[in-house]
Amino acid sequence: LRITPDTHFVIQMLSTDASAQQEVESFLESAVRKLDPTQIRVYRSSLSGRDRYGVIYGDYPSAEAASAELTRVAAVSAGSKPYVRPVRKLR
Repeated sequence: LRITPDTHFVIQMLSTDASAQQEVESFLESAVRKLDPTQIRVYRSSLSGRDRYGVIYGDYPSAEAASAELTRVAAVSAGSKPYVRPVRKLR
C-alpha cells in the first residue's frame, strides 16, 4: 500500500476489531482458496482508539474497474459485504 497511488481503489473485504484475530484468519483461509492470494492484503489501523484489522483485495486504477470486480469478489465473500474503497481513505 505504501507505493499504491492515492488515486487507486481497492475492495474492502473485511474490517473488524483487532481482538477478532481468529475471524480474520478464518476469513483469509477461505479467501485464498477462492481468490488470487497475491491480491489479498491485511492491514492494521486504529479507529476511535481501538485497534482494527482490515482485509482488502486488488489494486484498481478507477472506481469503475474496482466496481466491475466487486461483483465477482462479493460472490466469494458475500457475508462480509465487500465494497469499493479509495486507497487515500486507508492512509
